[in-house]
Amino acid sequence: MASALVNFWNSMWESLLSSLGLGGGKEGTLLLLGLDNAGKTTLLHRLRTGDVKHFPPTDRPYQSDKFSFQGLTFQAWDVGGHEAVRHIWEDYVCECSAVLFLVDATDADRMEEAGFELDALVGEKLVEDIPIAILFNKCDLPEAISSKDICQRMNYDELVENHGADKISAFRISVLRGEGYQQAFRWVASFL
Repeated sequence: MASALVNFWNSMWESLLSSLGLGGGKEGTLLLLGLDNAGKTTLLHRLRTGDVKHFPPTDRPYQSDKFSFQGLTFQAWDVGGHEAVRHIWEDYVCECSAVLFLVDATDADRMEEAGFELDALVGEKLVEDIPIAILFNKCDLPEAISSKDICQRMNYDELVENHGADKISAFRISVLRGEGYQQAFRWVASFL
């Protein structure tokens, strides 16, 4: 039943994207970044299989998967988010069409750290023409922080100023419930 529902919604989104001129054979490469435990591997698994599975923080330098989502084909790189691998993020940026930067909306103690890492990435010359979708994950949980508070703690306005309002956007999502990231993909598809 669950996979039938996922297939139904994927079909509906594919029709919508095609009608908007956003589907139809477009391909891109995504770079999934963010601090450890933000939900990058879980999102990638859900996009690839339609199922939700919880994973421990990624302990290897990267994982790559190819998947189709709503009429688009993506090669996605999950490079991991623990501190020891963040220095290699920039090595993957030059090969990507867009960055999905996941933020754990329930982890108030690490918002500034996430903002710092995103600011460092935005400061790289390689990123200046690449769209960055910031995904506030786990927004379905009661302890999730409001978007306004997350943006304030991460200095979102400064990030937009440095990267350009047309190249950076934030989305509230729940990987667990399968909500919100569809809008982020539609936004990303507009750059392909």
